[in-house]
Amino acid sequence: MKLRSHITFNNHSIKGYWMVLMMILMTTPVVSHAQGNEEFIYGTITAKSGDTYEGFMRWGKEELTWHDIFNSTKLDEDIRKSSSGKGSIWGDFDWSLGSLWKNNYSGSNHIFACRFGDIATLHLKGRERVEIELKNGAIIKVEGGSNDVGATINMRDYELGMVRFDWDKIKRIDFHQSPQNRRHKYGNLIYGIAETRRGASYQGYIKWDDDERVGEDILHGDSRNGEQEVPFENIAVIEKKDDGSDVTVKSGRTIFLDGSNDVGDGNRGIIVYEDDLGTVKIPWKYFNKLTIVNPPIGPSYSSFMQPQPLEGTVTLYNGDAHSGQLVFDLDEMWDIEILNGEDDYVEYEIPFRNIKSIVPKNRSYSMIYLRNGEELLLGDSQDVSDDNDGVMIINNQSDDAVIIDWDDIDKITFK
Repeated sequence: MKLRSHITFNNHSIKGYWMVLMMILMTTPVVSHAQGNEEFIYGTITAKSGDTYEGFMRWGKEELTWHDIFNSTKLDEDIRKSSSGKGSIWGDFDWSLGSLWKNNYSGSNHIFACRFGDIATLHLKGRERVEIELKNGAIIKVEGGSNDVGATINMRDYELGMVRFDWDKIKRIDFHQSPQNRRHKYGNLIYGIAETRRGASYQGYIKWDDDERVGEDILHGDSRNGEQEVPFENIAVIEKKDDGSDVTVKSGRTIFLDGSNDVGDGNRGIIVYEDDLGTVKIPWKYFNKLTIVNPPIGPSYSSFMQPQPLEGTVTLYNGDAHSGQLVFDLDEMWDIEILNGEDDYVEYEIPFRNIKSIVPKNRSYSMIYLRNGEELLLGDSQDVSDDNDGVMIINNQSDDAVIIDWDDIDKITFK
């Protein structure tokens, strides 16, 4: 209102007013209520009894956002049409061509990982087995492999309040965007800048100790005066010190805490999610400091586009090149699946959708070129080393397939 009182109605003043207004809008911090509810996992749980419940969900004390990752282990090569008849981009491709593929595939341990925002439905088939229906209708069969399968699901039903579901009581979980009139009670997502001991920094959504994710979550520790429980919504900075951490709250007060896995060596790592990169995990040993800032609105369910088949060109050392649909490491077929690797003890989980090309450098490392222009030299995983089972290329016109050994690959370029 004060700005308006100083405006005189001429072209220069109006132009100046809009410039000032735009600067204010661009620099105004995001307030807590602005985050809304779009970034939190929401959907319908159908119990084996036939009862249905709708609301926000959290996997135990962990996953609750669409960018959190669902992990399990692939059972076999089964990628088939869902009951809706959608999602089969492989046509009538004869997987018997994959006798070699099957032999290689069955001899390796293949992990499935994607973000919750990429999933349409989880069909529970037992205590350990799940059929994951992706947004495009494709079905992937998985079993165990992480605590994401078999977890207790905490749902805030919009009418009944908190309901805690044992995994074996659930028939299916259907995901969808929350209605605008439904509100969560988690507080803001934790968002900030995490710095390593060697000077690298990452900015994004934070998972502290691979656990705490939102403002209502608690940082535990012991001070010289007793046990402390500090809500993350009050914290400005956490900096590692000796066998504990200095914790500075928003008022500027600082307290040293130790004696718990939240602030000491038992910490399972600081995880940062950046939308155009993926997930980065900093081990506690190499962590230095976290500065918490106001979060932007996180990715919503609708912002996760339908999975697309991996397509591109594999160039060999001898100059030959093969183009078509790709099966990376003989099991990753979709651009929502995730490439794993490490750099300087920092772990990366990168959706193939964010990768422009991959160039193997030696038996242990590959250069990863991202679509955002970043370059990463990653190692210490099957995806980026000679433990990789190779790449199958399916010719889009003829349905012919060829399998290229990892050692023969000069470059993989994704469409």
